[in-house]
Amino acid sequence: MASEIEVVRLEGECTFGQAVDDIDACLRRARQDGVRRLLIDIRGLSGFGKPDVAARMGMVRRWAASAGGAMKVAMVSPRSLNDGERFDIVLAKALAFDGDVFETEEDARHWLDQAPALWTGPPPVF
Repeated sequence: MASEIEVVRLEGECTFGQAVDDIDACLRRARQDGVRRLLIDIRGLSGFGKPDVAARMGMVRRWAASAGGAMKVAMVSPRSLNDGERFDIVLAKALAFDGDVFETEEDARHWLDQAPALWTGPPPVF
């Protein structure tokens, strides 16, 4: 793929709100810098537990607005924080936020390397 993958690794102890703020800042900076593919690794963060559905809704809405549809975002996160039902990913897609969550950097990079789908609009009406 033509563009490089920008990698950000977040580390340290923080609250869930601080983590959301830090990720939002990464998205805003990447958008301003014209980054098209962003990998954010949060496996080094600690100090908060698995967010509930309401918290996930808020963070995804905020991150979708910050990304502005301008980039593809892969997040590497420990299994203990991930939503097994992938509610956040479904919501992201509905908000035109091209993002996904992975447990390994290898899987995240593989996804980022995939070409976009040929058809990105709604299904055709026959």
